[in-house]
Amino acid sequence: MDDPSSEPLLPETDATWQGVVRRVSDGVVVIKTTGVRAFDTESAGSAYATGFVVDKARGVVLTNRHVCRPGPVTAEAVFQNREEVPLRALYSDPVHDFAFMRFDPSLVKFQKVTDVPLAPDGAAVGLEVRIVGNDSGEKLSILSATLARLGAFYTLVPIRPHRDAPKYGSKGYNDFNTFYIQAASGTKGGSSGSPVVDVNGRAVALNAGSKTKGSAAYYLPLHRVKRALDLLRDACPANPGDAEWRAPIIPRGTTQTTFQYRGFDECRRLGVSIETEAVLRAAQGVDGTGALVVNDTVPGGPGEGVLVVGDVLMDGVVVVDFVTLESILDDNVGRTLACVVERGGVAKTVEILVGDLHAITPSRMLEIAGGVVNALSYQQARNFQLPCGGVYVAEPGYVLGVANVPKHAILTSLGNTPTPDLDAFAAAYAKLKEGDRVPVSYFVHAERHRRKTALLRIRARWYRPAAFYERNAATGLWDRTPLALPEEEDEEKASKRRKVEEDDDDDDDDDDAAAAAADDEIEPVDADAEKVAVVVEPSLALVTVDVATVALADGVYSRSFEGNGTVVHHDPKSGLGLVLVDRNTVPVASCDVLVSFAAYPHEVAAKVEYLHPTHNFGIVSYDAGAMPRAACAAVKTIRTHEAGDPEAAIRRGDEVVLVGLSGSLRPMARVSAVTDATSSADIPSADIPRFRAVNEEVVSLDTDFGYAFGGVLTDATGRAKALWASYAKPADGEVRDLVRGMPWAPVSDAVTQILEWKRRERETSRKEEEEEEDESSRRRVVYLLDAEFGSMPLAKAADHGVPSAWIETLLRADPVRRQALTVASTVACTGADDVLKGGDVVLEAGGRAATTFRASGPEKKTDEETDAKLALPLKIVRDGVVVDVLPTLSAESVAGTGRLLHWAGCQIQPTHRPVVELGFRPTTETDPRVPLDVFISRWYHGSPAQRYGLYALNWIASVNDVETPTIDAFIEATRGLPDGSFVRLKLIGLTGRPKVLTLKLDRNYWPTWELRRRDDGSGEWERVTYDD
Repeated sequence: MDDPSSEPLLPETDATWQGVVRRVSDGVVVIKTTGVRAFDTESAGSAYATGFVVDKARGVVLTNRHVCRPGPVTAEAVFQNREEVPLRALYSDPVHDFAFMRFDPSLVKFQKVTDVPLAPDGAAVGLEVRIVGNDSGEKLSILSATLARLGAFYTLVPIRPHRDAPKYGSKGYNDFNTFYIQAASGTKGGSSGSPVVDVNGRAVALNAGSKTKGSAAYYLPLHRVKRALDLLRDACPANPGDAEWRAPIIPRGTTQTTFQYRGFDECRRLGVSIETEAVLRAAQGVDGTGALVVNDTVPGGPGEGVLVVGDVLMDGVVVVDFVTLESILDDNVGRTLACVVERGGVAKTVEILVGDLHAITPSRMLEIAGGVVNALSYQQARNFQLPCGGVYVAEPGYVLGVANVPKHAILTSLGNTPTPDLDAFAAAYAKLKEGDRVPVSYFVHAERHRRKTALLRIRARWYRPAAFYERNAATGLWDRTPLALPEEEDEEKASKRRKVEEDDDDDDDDDDAAAAAADDEIEPVDADAEKVAVVVEPSLALVTVDVATVALADGVYSRSFEGNGTVVHHDPKSGLGLVLVDRNTVPVASCDVLVSFAAYPHEVAAKVEYLHPTHNFGIVSYDAGAMPRAACAAVKTIRTHEAGDPEAAIRRGDEVVLVGLSGSLRPMARVSAVTDATSSADIPSADIPRFRAVNEEVVSLDTDFGYAFGGVLTDATGRAKALWASYAKPADGEVRDLVRGMPWAPVSDAVTQILEWKRRERETSRKEEEEEEDESSRRRVVYLLDAEFGSMPLAKAADHGVPSAWIETLLRADPVRRQALTVASTVACTGADDVLKGGDVVLEAGGRAATTFRASGPEKKTDEETDAKLALPLKIVRDGVVVDVLPTLSAESVAGTGRLLHWAGCQIQPTHRPVVELGFRPTTETDPRVPLDVFISRWYHGSPAQRYGLYALNWIASVNDVETPTIDAFIEATRGLPDGSFVRLKLIGLTGRPKVLTLKLDRNYWPTWELRRRDDGSGEWERVTYDD
């Protein structure tokens, strides 16, 4: 080829470029890609990018590696006429930012597809080019640029210093051992994979990246791309069917060494002799300004200890550019090469083994409880300066995440078994049973010399069984192979097994420990001893509660919570133990709970027993009978006042003792004075509806331990008067913790209810040969007036039309609060919603003056009344007139959300109460009396839900025009839909706005499954699959 530097480039007309762009655009596609799992350098997610057809007969599309992704991916290509065809991953280069994907050419019916030829030698400084692609999400954008900086031997005119590969980050994918081409084209997101074409319609480079600030863009040269494409063509015949595709064989060699092109001025400082510089300059001609220098080597790789800083002479060939270097390596995989390097001015001959780059590029992963681990790739090993092949955490998921093992960690052992590679880790994990607790050792690259240990609690029953996923290069999919696990052991057996193991360890000391624990109880013999007893005795009933939320149901904002709790019932004979917690510690029912006792060093698993729908407390239960005898004897139940005892009330000015636990389970106490006992909690609704305390008065103190401290408020005798609870208060898009006291009265009611339910369950279980228990007898509900109240000073009541006689009545009923209650809002589709309006002033509830939230609610109902339509007579003021209304009460479950359906990567649940507290709930079109109960509370990255915009905070009203008012109806409507088919969904948002979207099913990576609480009254959860 003639050197164009001897004659000027001819100016092209706009008409010429229009024809080129028109022809090229017929081969350019928009790629919609979804990485369905985190893997290696990439996280799960969905994005738009660009590709272009390089072989229309075989349906081969060229794009970037970071678009195709190294892990499992689903993708579609959209041509300019809006025809869409599925794409399969064909080949991703282990190092360079290019990949090939394929489609079935027979599926393209209307678009005239054209090839875009590759011209690696066509790039030149000053060359005018066009970038045709999906820039910034636009279907087709055309940007112009002039090539400015190129690598050695990629130029046809004299150039300035070479452009190294851009660095995108320290924990993700980076290209290296290549030059890049730079131009000020201003390409942005979505243009990755676009062809950089010359006036002849040839691709001279591949658009790969750009600066986030500025117009500089970076293009990958096509020399190694062209080689890979030629090898793909040799392996795959034209017009192949799925069965005829074979795994591509593209040899790639490596010494696990990173080279950089450095100027001769720097090379001289490194000791390169004048003679060597002359040889290198002569080899490069007028373009040569430097040499390849070893920048670093990966520990444990072939280059470690062999290659050091210096330019490289291989097999007698002067190597001064990356194309020549990689050609030699790729052609000599598995061979030992003799290399001559100059080190400190002295030429040295070394021998180095050329390794297989594909062997250190992972092609399989292990998925465990929503997390992903894979072998540490060459990419990350180079980033972290670690040997390849270690066990790398691509996504912690549930089990690892609960143990605070971070992303990018390297796992070195599991259960005291070394795990040098993925197979060793899988073998160690396969031996673990549900409920086991084992240590895991790991380190993070930033602190590689510090080994850390975490305790894994194997609670994987919530998720799909552990399995390997391995790339099938022929199909482009990842095949799933379940990991062989030991037979599952149910929770009862596991609990008994752990108890036997603990008893075996402590058998000789149990009686002595129990006696010692009893001796440690303090008897108040004088004033100081009494003060100590007030602190110590309640602390024997305190615990810390660690909660790991399995799924972010009910708008939960965190995956883990912790706080203090109080033992309110402890009966080793029946085996029932109950712990009181606030709803900011146990927010949902679908979680794992671990209770640690302050009275004795022992931990026990617990399950959610009771979640009050409006008050800020819940109760978890544990198996007291399965505890070691010493621990069982040491744990005490908090003492409380008898029902109706006037001393149980808490008033302003009372002196109370705030008792809690430090992080090390040591009791802490402070004597405080009550400054306010009648204010409302006043928790506003969050942007994402979640539990908040409603109609609840709280206690404030003059001093406390801060927002992170929870416990119990007691009187001078050590009897509980209030729960010192944490409230989640949304503010400025964040959640702030607020601690206040919650009066004990509703707690006493709840404990009484639970004990009655448990008594009935025991009686039922003792009956033999009788009919199954009626479902209604297992319902655990409280009866509520579904309205949120505010308070109004009596001084302003007259302005709202309250008669003076009623003002006097309310004042006499409660001279302390001096308030009237007003209706702030009602819960949608309830009895209160039917008869109450915002602004109503409540004078009387059930014949009692309504001066407090508790007085405005219903009296406790007996179980015989549960089947009746309960109502609460109210006397209200509306528009200045006193009227009587009779709203029906709602039976609200205290069990929490009990169904979580996972479909197409979104989480569907029954509508939870905080949503309808907003005052709106849609109904079916055919029957406005039937509310919709298929609510999306979460979506997962890399799923069809993310790809097609099926986001949270929407109801699904219908599937393919079939109404779905319930989860069962939704399951029935979607059960028979084939994999890969499109589903039409009608959604209704929180504002009531309807929307219709279509979604393509992917049952291979996103099957349908459900977490649901068993209906046998046990409170245990089960995982049900529909597609496996």
